[in-house]
Amino acid sequence: MDSSDDYFDRLPDDVVLSIFGKLQDAKSLCLSMTVCKRFRSIAPQVDRIFLPIPQKNSAVKEFDQKNSLKSLVIRALMKPFYLISQMIKFKPKNEENDLDFYSYYVPNEILKNFDEIRALHLRLPCHGNQKQSKTAKSGKNSTTFLKWRAEFGRELHSCVILGAKSWVEKVEREEDSTQEPSSRVMADDELKLRIVWTISCLIAASARHYLMQETVKGLKMIENVVVSDESDQGRLCMNKEQIEEIRESKGKGDEMVENRSRVPALRMKMWYLDRLEVPGSSKVMEGATLVVIRPAAAGGGAEEASRSDGDMVADAFGGVEGEEKVIGDAVRKLMVAKKCYVLEMNSF
Repeated sequence: MDSSDDYFDRLPDDVVLSIFGKLQDAKSLCLSMTVCKRFRSIAPQVDRIFLPIPQKNSAVKEFDQKNSLKSLVIRALMKPFYLISQMIKFKPKNEENDLDFYSYYVPNEILKNFDEIRALHLRLPCHGNQKQSKTAKSGKNSTTFLKWRAEFGRELHSCVILGAKSWVEKVEREEDSTQEPSSRVMADDELKLRIVWTISCLIAASARHYLMQETVKGLKMIENVVVSDESDQGRLCMNKEQIEEIRESKGKGDEMVENRSRVPALRMKMWYLDRLEVPGSSKVMEGATLVVIRPAAAGGGAEEASRSDGDMVADAFGGVEGEEKVIGDAVRKLMVAKKCYVLEMNSF
């Protein structure tokens, strides 16, 4: 046998495709496509893609600090990622808002090479309050805790939000060992704060929905989309039926508002505990709040209308390991709280 034989060349295409399928990372797949013609033909056939988007201009600055031939070659290989920069909306720094930030990350240029994608996970960088929350969450004096999950089709189907004024380690005190969750009536200023949380999460979700509409229309085989962020504060999710709704919609019309999708009139249930010791952990949530949101009209379809609040919360926070399990235990304890507020919100 010739020692110069490339054993990888002997692998069937199906095996090579399976290896690429394990990669999922879009950057690694794009680099693999530059290796040889065979990889160039096989890699685009993967059905799952994970696409983490870097901070605006951060990748370019990193390469500008290097002058070696190697960095120049890598820059050439990464050119598809830099094409996103052509879509920046140039504005003075003090005029840039969250919607401008999200509108920068249109992934079409990268994904156009992968026309057989069935599942896409796009991860955006942290921005604004997300950066603060990510930093604060790890400290002893942690501030606001906020997580959400929204489902969109042509418009919002549902959103579940878990929030707290703080998420801290419990201070062990003998008198607190049998303390029950505190369920005093929510004060007006506390209610206003939670309305601000809710509006903030809905705007973030609708901006991501706006961002992805043209992308999912261009990916003919896509069946599942998740758009998250580095802090994993919020997730926009779309399944096959919801993606079909987007494709069947005739035009943007009045459904779009300044680079985001219009949020319809909503009906909300809100559970609140002044203090919640999370079961099975050393964590305490101050001002723990769970919000379940549905469209006021039956726009979400019969399937959405038939889902119970418990089903929606389980879909959003049903993890069984690590921090996800802790969060799941917290929301289950919140849902049995006596205090439940019902609110309505106009379209915006």
